[in-house]
Amino acid sequence: MSNILFSCWKGKVVDNRGKKPEEFETPDNIPAEILEDQEKKAVMDMNGFVVKSPDVSIVDLCVDFMERAHPRSCGKCIPCRIGTRVMLDILRDIAEGKGKKGDLETLESLGESLTVVTKCKIGHTVPAPVLDAMKYYGDDFRKALEGKKSGGKR
Repeated sequence: MSNILFSCWKGKVVDNRGKKPEEFETPDNIPAEILEDQEKKAVMDMNGFVVKSPDVSIVDLCVDFMERAHPRSCGKCIPCRIGTRVMLDILRDIAEGKGKKGDLETLESLGESLTVVTKCKIGHTVPAPVLDAMKYYGDDFRKALEGKKSGGKR
């Protein structure tokens, strides 16, 4: 039986939200160490994200990921170095209830641009899990933008 509530990993989506635990589908493309780790409620990296608990704040998860990913930008191209920083700043503002109208559109547009214009793998892949989180957890982002925090900590 799977303990995965939602996953978007390497392009494959498994959505168990609204299902009974005995009906959960088990993703077949997620590393065993993530599946077996009972401590973490959620994981996000350049391959995607996995949510195991309904009390996870997807916005906080994205902030945590971008805080780890941004410093890894090699700095050889301005779009990646600056763009990932702008994405992080927007996500922090949203998570802290300081987001502004248009932030989600800016975040999406910037993320999509980075996947095309950057020169390294980091710039091409870092925005993807955040964009997927926005796609599949859009209501959570909109609620956070309105100052209504959903979920808990990452």
